Amino acid sequence: MIITITLNPSIDYTMTVDEPLVDIEVNRTVDERMKVGGKGLNVSMMLDKLRIPSQAIALLGGFTGDYIQSRLRSVPLIDLVTVPIAGMNRINVKLYHGQGTLCVNARGPQAEPKSEQAVLKLLDSIGPGDWVAVCGNMMQGLSGDFLIRLSDCVHAHSAKLVIDMETLTPALIQRCRPVLIKPNFYEFKRLIHQPELTLSELTEAAAQLLENGVENILISLGADGAYLAGSEGGYRLFQQPIEAVNQVGSGDAMLAAFVGKLSEGCSKAEALAWAGAAGSSVAMTQEDVRLEQIERGLSRVHVEKLESGR
Repeated sequence: MIITITLNPSIDYTMTVDEPLVDIEVNRTVDERMKVGGKGLNVSMMLDKLRIPSQAIALLGGFTGDYIQSRLRSVPLIDLVTVPIAGMNRINVKLYHGQGTLCVNARGPQAEPKSEQAVLKLLDSIGPGDWVAVCGNMMQGLSGDFLIRLSDCVHAHSAKLVIDMETLTPALIQRCRPVLIKPNFYEFKRLIHQPELTLSELTEAAAQLLENGVENILISLGADGAYLAGSEGGYRLFQQPIEAVNQVGSGDAMLAAFVGKLSEGCSKAEALAWAGAAGSSVAMTQEDVRLEQIERGLSRVHVEKLESGR
């Protein structure tokens, strides 16, 4: 089983404006959409599209939490497990205007210590063969060592830990020992404190980070595909050019497909191809993607095993 943990869920409210934005007058939209957000929940929703079941643990509260529950309860292959919180989950605004995008993420509510204990208690039933994916930033109020305690709990049950969080550091990776992390290229450069890193230097930099205790690093590279570093060596995902119209959720789709296909017994190369197909399919539309679209996306990508370097 794949268990996703979303520690700061949201509603993503997306608006599109055709006319140039003005400061004083009213700006009017031509399209509005409201979707469940939060990286872990995005992973579970993509797993459902891939016909892979998951359990989604989420901290939910208020009318926004009710909305998230109402939408996810109808998703067939998601077992939603809620941890109640005081206050309401955040609403994030994505404004598309011409060629630009403006994203404003809310802070969200304040968690209480009992929320931490409730999440850890839910992990008592996991075991070997399970994947636990902790995705997205943590809610305010969660203690600084909570991720370490959560990681220790996963390891104590011999499950596989996946972390996709912007706030990771090499020291935190060493303490948490995840089997997989998934930064994008910008996040990876920030993680290793090399803002000028180029793609040609990526293999060596990833190999050095592997020494910190992580077993695999999946780095999404946008139009340049992705790079996977691990104990078996490196893999490079290449993809055909696409017209990207959606900047939200493609990295989560990539992670979901990669972990989901690994859990079904696929090789890393096969799982990486599915990851590329899922990520690019999400980037190509603002609508919900279907399995058939992802399957067609496999023809847009190819994976190469690299000759040298971990």
